[in-house]
Amino acid sequence: MTIINYDFVMDLVNDSMEPCISIYLSTEAAREGNFHKLEIKYKNKLSEVSKTLKKDWDYREAEIDELLEPAYELIDDINFWQHHEKGIAIFINESKFDYLRFNTKIKDQAKVSKHFYVIPLLFERLTNSQYYILALSKHSNKFFKADSNTITRLKEFEVDESLKDYVGYDGESRNSQHHSHNVSASNTVFHGKGNVQPDEKQDLYKVLKKVDNSIQKAFKNEDTPLILYCDETLYHFYKEINSSNNLFDKFINGNPENINENDIQEKTWEVIEKNVNNKKQEIIDNFMELKGTSRTSLDIKLITRNAYYSRVDSLLINGNRELEGYFDQKKNKVYMIKNGKETYDLYNYAAILTLQNGGEVFVLKEDIPEGINIESINRY
Repeated sequence: MTIINYDFVMDLVNDSMEPCISIYLSTEAAREGNFHKLEIKYKNKLSEVSKTLKKDWDYREAEIDELLEPAYELIDDINFWQHHEKGIAIFINESKFDYLRFNTKIKDQAKVSKHFYVIPLLFERLTNSQYYILALSKHSNKFFKADSNTITRLKEFEVDESLKDYVGYDGESRNSQHHSHNVSASNTVFHGKGNVQPDEKQDLYKVLKKVDNSIQKAFKNEDTPLILYCDETLYHFYKEINSSNNLFDKFINGNPENINENDIQEKTWEVIEKNVNNKKQEIIDNFMELKGTSRTSLDIKLITRNAYYSRVDSLLINGNRELEGYFDQKKNKVYMIKNGKETYDLYNYAAILTLQNGGEVFVLKEDIPEGINIESINRY
């Protein structure tokens, strides 16, 4: 299984080996224990793919069987279907077979095209509710992966060493007086129960560095955020030694030592959800502010041409919409007709061109103001 991140999306975007098969499947049935229903849905999608390969791409039965063999092997893999989220996406071509799990609801669909269908992935990356939690206290360091509904402890990445031998405080940050909110741990002064003695500082750094090195193994190439649940003293010390770009700029101030996992999830999710919603609103506001100026376009024909010639800086797409057609590069013209394997979703194609040329793409599934389906902000 692969985690949704920028590198994975770009790998799909830059894969030019046709045909590209993209299967998206809701796994809600498995969550309810109805594996047979999920199996039927999955087989139906594979059957749709087979028919399209035969009809539009002139594939023979033997070629189809060979191409889809890894996908069919998943049917009898009970372990695969038991480890589910809310959905799954599978990507196949002559040189690729990969899949990933979704934490949000997705629409069942199977596409065979010149390009992988990445619109749902871009929505998931923007609104991805999965995140990591590092709960630090005097006697323990606990590491979790959570989302809007669940929390799972990842003990394999925890360090079996406490901070009690290096820290002379009880973790009750409400008894500390913090003199500055915008300074590093090295020049932050704490009084009362949050006091860390100078001779303990280096030892504390060493332990926190062990913790950091261990949890970084969980991230791999993910850009999933990490949020800290600890008192203010530890937050500043950990922030100084943190070695990734995943650390969230807000933290839960308190002692998590005797807090149950569900409460930890609820407190951290409040912060993550607010940040996701703020980010989406900032994106919409930016596009709405420029709408109607010479820097923007709402015409998919013009947007496609601009994206092809690297003129699109950023793209906003309504993820609930699709529009079939194709771009004739020689004639520099967009045709909005269905023509077998030559046609594809133009919104997806515009997104691919924008990403290939270094632009940004934002996909939202809620209604975008003023009924916008797609809008570009151009470089010039």
